[in-house]
Amino acid sequence: MMEKLWTQIPYDKSTAEELYKSLNVSFLLCVVLTQRGITSKLEAEKFLWPKLTYLDNPFRIKNIDAAVNILHRIIANKLRVAIMGDYDVDGITSITLLTNVLKNFDIVPDFFVPNRANEGYGLSNEIIERILSGKKYDTVIALDCGTNSAEEVKFLQKHGIEVLIVDHHQAKTLPIAECCIVNPHMDDGKEHDKYKVLCTVGLVFKLCHALLKVLRKENDQRVFNYSLKYDLDLVTLGTIADMAKLIHENRIFCKFGLKILNGKYRRPGIEALCKSADIPIDADIGQHDVSFKLCPRLNACGRITDAILPITMMLSNNFDEAITYAYELDETNKERQLIEKEITEQAEELLRRHYINDSGIVLYNPNWHSGVVGIVSGKCARDYVRPCIVLGHERDLAKGSGRSMHGVNLIDILSDCSEYLETWGGHPYAVGISIRPENIDAFRKRFNEAVKEHSIGEPGRENIEYVHELTLEEIDSNFMEELETLRPFGQQNPEPVFLLKNIKINNLPETFGVHKTHIKFWLTDRYSKRILTIGWGNAHNIPPIHVPIDLLITITRETWKRTNSIRLNMVDWRTA
Repeated sequence: MMEKLWTQIPYDKSTAEELYKSLNVSFLLCVVLTQRGITSKLEAEKFLWPKLTYLDNPFRIKNIDAAVNILHRIIANKLRVAIMGDYDVDGITSITLLTNVLKNFDIVPDFFVPNRANEGYGLSNEIIERILSGKKYDTVIALDCGTNSAEEVKFLQKHGIEVLIVDHHQAKTLPIAECCIVNPHMDDGKEHDKYKVLCTVGLVFKLCHALLKVLRKENDQRVFNYSLKYDLDLVTLGTIADMAKLIHENRIFCKFGLKILNGKYRRPGIEALCKSADIPIDADIGQHDVSFKLCPRLNACGRITDAILPITMMLSNNFDEAITYAYELDETNKERQLIEKEITEQAEELLRRHYINDSGIVLYNPNWHSGVVGIVSGKCARDYVRPCIVLGHERDLAKGSGRSMHGVNLIDILSDCSEYLETWGGHPYAVGISIRPENIDAFRKRFNEAVKEHSIGEPGRENIEYVHELTLEEIDSNFMEELETLRPFGQQNPEPVFLLKNIKINNLPETFGVHKTHIKFWLTDRYSKRILTIGWGNAHNIPPIHVPIDLLITITRETWKRTNSIRLNMVDWRTA
């Protein structure tokens, strides 16, 4: 791997100074805000101290009014409803949220999730056949899929079934006639751009908010039995798991959703999930716990078995019932980890042997489990710093997922390669595709060319962007409080990286962890204050002692037995 490039994020000093004069915060925090495109006092206040009252009127989203009319008609006429959704966390939380709201109005929908191996993805013919084989439904609601399912929707309509789609995937077809679709990506108006960052569970929340507004005006007393803000935990799980941009309303959702996850109104399914993930009952759950402890367990069933289990757990009002499901999810997740480990080792060996010089990586093995390859593609994209698609085999097609890094938009790239694909879709940094195995070599060649055309910089060379130079003496409790206002971190609001220059480590770093892959050492400022520094996964990159080095770090507030301390995380180092 090439040496990493360090780049300071540019900012306008005069803008930062103006913010500093108008806000009661440090100049360094104003630098961070400026680097994130926040240039006015009002923008800064809304970003640092968001409120639920800042949420837009949900009826500003195109087709929300028509979707509310459908839900209102379902409630008024007690119509029979089938909700089907994707098997990932966004789909699981979307189904849970809409089901809970409809139950409050005495509608108990049936829910369906495709079995990945037998029914494929989305609103497929196979899942429709299963829906139609049971009860007779008046309405089918498709969540986190359906935008590109024109033929399938027409088939349902021919059977006299009304279809409502709530989805955030980018459209490749014209809107389906006679079908209500809530999807901001189907509207070119710039005023809708801020809604395009929402994932499906965020859109479902907006839809439910709009429905409650209508029913409140009608003085439906059941409205007053339901507090929608307590469903922001679900919105947070789906938003973080889907790697949605944590800007605009997503930031408000996740800021308050994390409070719900940490509050006394935590739902039994979440409580059980935390217990199975060994998260202490008094721990402060942050976006890292959501990303690496909670969401993988929710995702595991959909990847290798059936996603009905996590939905049933999330809908449960009984902890003893939920904990049984949670431990079953935990076992499935362990099985997923073993499969993933084996595929990752094989994929990296294949990559190093044959494709190490490619700008974009396409890996295929018919024996790989298609439900796990998305995680593998993400790891390869991170480790080799270039877009990567990993494919397994499913029925007659090669199917898999792609992940991208550092601003390379996979939607743009796949648009240039679509002639070779059977199906594809997703987001700029995460996509799913299916392709005939005989077309993989031609696709790989075109994908590699397209990545070169759309990329900036050298493949394989990671560019680490840092905010500003800092001294150890500046890292104190006041500074930590300011950093906390920037949370939660995620897409377009990354955790800030700082530069410490010309410092020395005086004690030999220790390795730790089951496989001794991590390191820890102490840094001491001129006032003899010691700060613990951790290098996660950096046992191969141990900095020297008694030698001046420059160090890139992030800063974390660590809570242990209700006591707060400051910890640094090593990102990279080099000789001063």
